[in-house]
Order: sequence, then C-alpha cells, then structure tokens
Amino acid sequence: MKKFSFFTLSSFSLKHIAFVLVVTIMVLVVGGIGYVLGWYQMQQQKSHLEIENRLLRKQLATMVVPKPTKEECFQETALIRHQMAEIRRLNAILDKLLAQVKPHIVPLPPKPTPVVSHPKPPVVSSHPNPVGQKGGKLVIIIDDVSTARDISAIRSTGLPLVMSFLPPTAGHKDSALLAQNIAGAMIHLPLEAVDYKGEETITLRTTDSQATIDAQIQKIKQLYPNAHYVNNHTGSKFTADKPAMERLMMALSANGLRFVDSRTIGTSKAKEVEESLRIPYLGRDVFLDHDAGVAAIKRQIVQAVSLAQRKGAAIAIGHPHPDTIQALKESKGVLNQVTLVGIDKI
Repeated sequence: MKKFSFFTLSSFSLKHIAFVLVVTIMVLVVGGIGYVLGWYQMQQQKSHLEIENRLLRKQLATMVVPKPTKEECFQETALIRHQMAEIRRLNAILDKLLAQVKPHIVPLPPKPTPVVSHPKPPVVSSHPNPVGQKGGKLVIIIDDVSTARDISAIRSTGLPLVMSFLPPTAGHKDSALLAQNIAGAMIHLPLEAVDYKGEETITLRTTDSQATIDAQIQKIKQLYPNAHYVNNHTGSKFTADKPAMERLMMALSANGLRFVDSRTIGTSKAKEVEESLRIPYLGRDVFLDHDAGVAAIKRQIVQAVSLAQRKGAAIAIGHPHPDTIQALKESKGVLNQVTLVGIDKI
C-alpha cells in the first residue's frame, strides 16, 4: 500500500486552498464591479427622473387653466335672475286669466278692456286727451314730482304726461302716498352724480354692494307698489359705471321694475348692460327744459315731436317748472301731430 507523506498532503491542500481563494476573489471582484455598475446606473436613472420631475413641475406652474371671467359669471347669474323674474311675471298673468274663466260665456262689452301685464291704478285726471292719433308716439316724463303742487301744475296742462316721483325724504315726506293715486306713475331713482350739491338723502352709489342695492330697491318697490318703471335722478357717475349698473339691473329685474335711462351722461352703460341681459333698452331722446325760457322749451317740444314722427316713438323729459308747464300749454297744436302715451306703450 502506497503511503502519503506529510508534505504530499500539505502540497495538495495548499493548491486547493489557493484555487478556492482565487475563485472567491474573482467572484468578489466581479460582484463588486456589477454592484458598482448597477449602483451607477441607478444613480443615473434617479438623476434623470429628478430632472424630468423638475421640468414637469415648471410646466405645471406655468400652465394657465382657463376659468370663466367674473363678467361672464355675473352675466350668466343676471340672466338667470331676469328669466326667473319674467317667469314669475308671466305666471301672475296666467293666474289672472285663469281666474277670469267661467263655465258660461259672458257677453263682451262694446269696447273690451285690453289685458294688461299688471294692474293699473285708477286714472284721477278728469282732463280729456286733446292729443290726436296721428304721427308717432311720444312719451313726456315730468321728473322731480314730489308735492301736491307739482301734481296740480302738471294736470293744469290737460295733457297725459307721465309723472316720475322722487322717493320720500324729510323735504317731501308724502311723495310715495301722492303717487298711489296717479296712473302710470314712475319712480325717479336718485343715483350718484359726478358733481352735484343737492343730492337726495336716498342715493345709490357706485360703491354700494349687491345686498345694499337689493335692499334699497325692495324698500322703494314697497313704497311704490303700482310702479313698474324707474328712471334715474342725476346719476352721471353711477350710470357710467358698468359693474354698478349690472348690480342695479339685477335688483330692478328681481322686483319687476324696468329702467328708463335719463341719459344724464353720454357714457351711460345702461344700454350695454341691458343688451347683455336681453332687456329692451329705453332711453331719453330729448330734454325739454335743459335751457330755461318758454321759447327754448317750445323748440325742444317741436324737436321731440319731429323725432317721434321720424322714429315712430320718442321719449322726452322735463320738470314741473313754470316755464315748462307754460310751454306745454302753448304747444298743444304741435303735440296734436303725435300721440302722447305712457311709457308702457312704446
């Protein structure tokens, strides 16, 4: 039997150990290199993702998401409110018509009473209408009515003039009570002027909120329950302010009132706002007594008549001044060329 010496065993063992060590080292080196390469790739990918993330954040930060403008939102809201007010008005008319339906047909009178969209207060004037039925239609509004003396002066003309009453204040406490007995009475609403010293106590301003204007219009409507039209007293600053006029139109529509633009300034936004809300515009065509004196006022009356004949309808505004009343009395021949009507007839 062959015998192995100590040196033979030692030599065999060392060779194997060296081989194992070399293999182990190689494995460790390869694994280390792989780890380093993998780590490097991960860092590269992480850096790339961070760059993309930063770019994406910048893009998101610069993106502008289109939103509806305040004006668009307001117009939509105003339109909805106006449509709701119109629906309520039409429902009221329908209720009145349904209430008139009876099982048996009632013979009609010789002259049937036309159906109107709102109840009319009794006509208190005993003067016959001297104005003819030819030519165009002319509305003559007399502003600043606030006392019994004003009403008496207007009635003395014998003409179917439209009276526009100032809201009651300490200086004319009974203006709302006087208006209740006047057919077709309007509200002469005080609005803020550019420069006016004799401002009424109750004057709406451009800085008033929607809530403030709503509350004031509701109060005025309660004072003048039979009124359906409003025209502005002064108001050169207010009517030229579009946001203020938008707030006013919303309040008027909600209370069944229509606006007649006195056009105290050439930059009035009333027409623009009403057109955006699909409300027919009504505005003054002629001021009768901007210049004092009977002769000057009579010339303005002729202009108003001529305009009514040419356009088919016109609106003139005057005041219960002695010269204006006298000029109207002396102009009946001219006024006979048109038909004087209430504001609701144009």
